[in-house]
Amino acid sequence: MDITGFINNGGEQTPDLDTLVDPAPAEALRLINLRKSTHVLLIYGDMVASYEGRAKSQLEDLMPRLVISKPDGTFMVHESNKEKPRLWNPPPSNLYASVNLGVLTLRSVRVSPREVVVVDIPVIRFVGAVRLGVTSNYRVFGTEEDLVNAITNNPSIVEDGLQVIAREYHTIVGDIDILGRDPRGGNLVVIECKRSQAGPEAVNQLKRYVEHLSQKEGKNVRGGILVAPSISSAAYHYLRHYGLEFRRVEPKSLA
Repeated sequence: MDITGFINNGGEQTPDLDTLVDPAPAEALRLINLRKSTHVLLIYGDMVASYEGRAKSQLEDLMPRLVISKPDGTFMVHESNKEKPRLWNPPPSNLYASVNLGVLTLRSVRVSPREVVVVDIPVIRFVGAVRLGVTSNYRVFGTEEDLVNAITNNPSIVEDGLQVIAREYHTIVGDIDILGRDPRGGNLVVIECKRSQAGPEAVNQLKRYVEHLSQKEGKNVRGGILVAPSISSAAYHYLRHYGLEFRRVEPKSLA
């Protein structure tokens, strides 16, 4: 067990950093419950995980993974590839930790809509608690967020009569930038925004969202629209092949 504290300017010890290496489950549980509301938690070990909410998903193979839990309720289960976590819950979610028969269990619960991520960790290799700051005035212009904001405020940028019904719509395959309803029959439309040239991965991402919603909603889904300042020739080929749409919009012109 190795617990480190940084010293602030006033000379008092503050636990900006706590670490446990190969801890007993009870030690890990104590640190998690002590720091979960103030620190970012990093929990590494051999684990399995599951998600249940709008759909179901499981990581059944016991293997090394990394859990990141933030004080705002963000909860993520990462593996060694991909930018995004395999399973996650957005804020506001609540973290509950327990130990049963020597296995550390983490439950991230989102109340509305109800979504639960459960992680069982029979082998705990590392637990860290780090205090991070929050930048209050951070701003980057011409971002995807600017594009999403502009479309949310003025949906006619994409299509006349389009109604925005949700943004950052959470699904097990990722967050849909904008979920809209078209003026012709009120069918759902998935809108994916990119700040720079859209490539094949952006098209495949949009396709996954549309397929996921289509499985849930059936005929109520019209399709997807990719919004970006430009699109590569390969991406445009896939877009046409999948029956998806493209709208050319320059984020910087909307700032």
